[in-house]
Amino acid sequence: MKTFLITIATLISVSTFAQKNFEAEMSKSLIEWKQNSSSTANFEQLSKDFPKEWLPKYYLAFSEVLSTFENKNIEENYKKLDKAKAIIDELQAENLMNPEILNLKALYLTAEIVQNPMQKGAENTPIIQQLYTKSLVLNPSNPRSVLGSAEFNINLANYSGANITQDCENVKKALVLFDTDQPKKNEPKWGKDRAENLLNNQCKSIL
Repeated sequence: MKTFLITIATLISVSTFAQKNFEAEMSKSLIEWKQNSSSTANFEQLSKDFPKEWLPKYYLAFSEVLSTFENKNIEENYKKLDKAKAIIDELQAENLMNPEILNLKALYLTAEIVQNPMQKGAENTPIIQQLYTKSLVLNPSNPRSVLGSAEFNINLANYSGANITQDCENVKKALVLFDTDQPKKNEPKWGKDRAENLLNNQCKSIL
């Protein structure tokens, strides 16, 4: 019995050390990424070193998707999106009930529309809206879900001419939720600056 208890204690200690080591490396990688958003090598390595952790894969895919909104090289963007899609598919298979991954999938599909509006607009729009709806059902207080849905509708209104008053109200709601958002260590907490930008621009004449 004594040997058994020692073995259990050792396993717990090793597991705790590994988790702390991961969190430290993840924090370091995020700091470097915020300083240089094109620096994703650390996320690549962490994904290999800690294959059961979802955050390195999330930030790797998130970074690839974000970069396509600013890059005008369509060929490069498609390569980035193909890479992101493979990661997101893996994440979804492992984390079916994670709102952050649903939001990431919606952002990826939005990036596809940006690359090819004529082909992907009608195809992706209902899927994106469904993803945000599901994300909000899972967690109505997730500010990235509230903001993502509202922002997508606001941008869509540029083409459809739809009334965005309620969407702008939801941007205000998201801004309040950002102030109370308390994600676990290193989990996503981005978006507040985007909400502020929307309120100061697209929603300025409405609210």
